Amino acid sequence: MKSTINDYDYIIDVFVPEEAPPTEGFSVILVLDGTRYARLMYETVTNQLRNRAKTGVEPAIIVGIGHQESDIPKQRFFDFTAPALEYKFPIRRGREMEPMPAGGAEKLMQFILMQVIPMMSEKYHVNRDKISLYGHSLGGLFVLWSYLKHPGSFSKYVALSPSIWWNEHELFTTLRNARGNYIAPLYISVGGGEGDMVDDAQKFYFIGKEKGIDSEFYIAEQENHASVIPTTMSRVLRFLKSE
Repeated sequence: MKSTINDYDYIIDVFVPEEAPPTEGFSVILVLDGTRYARLMYETVTNQLRNRAKTGVEPAIIVGIGHQESDIPKQRFFDFTAPALEYKFPIRRGREMEPMPAGGAEKLMQFILMQVIPMMSEKYHVNRDKISLYGHSLGGLFVLWSYLKHPGSFSKYVALSPSIWWNEHELFTTLRNARGNYIAPLYISVGGGEGDMVDDAQKFYFIGKEKGIDSEFYIAEQENHASVIPTTMSRVLRFLKSE
């Protein structure tokens, strides 16, 4: 799907449950980095629906929002970072980051709100009151930024291993200055082996709680930046199901 906002062709994968939708329509989970994670989430949902009374999982349409493989990581980096007056590229994992275009988060958000969601509503029977946003790493950063800058755009927000370190932790300034009506539940999780990212995620959670943000925080012990995704998938789905 070509974005009319930034003229980029996104890969949109739609996984629909193999059953009739409920009267109010299917809930929808928008998965950032969709070419990596959307199918995994769909297969996890499908497997757990076989015993939904015990797993607590409900059928949902999974929508992956992804990039062309050749464009990763540059387009991904641009899309998931917030606009700022300047961008400072830090040293991560002992290596200095290569400067690249940044600050396209608002354009991605408008693409999601103005094109992806309307397309889903037109083609499928969906519940517009139950559309959630899921992201990992820089995608998790985008989720947290979206929560603060676009509160109420989604019914629930899930941020895994969010890259809060970006641009000298500017997200903490955004959080401290936040004045929105933060009603939607927020889930934050990080692998226990992710070093300073654990501290950053926990700090965001505690500052958010002080501001009245309805959030849940979980450290997946002994997990790393990659393994935290499958490890927490069931917890995420139960969070998205809970009222």
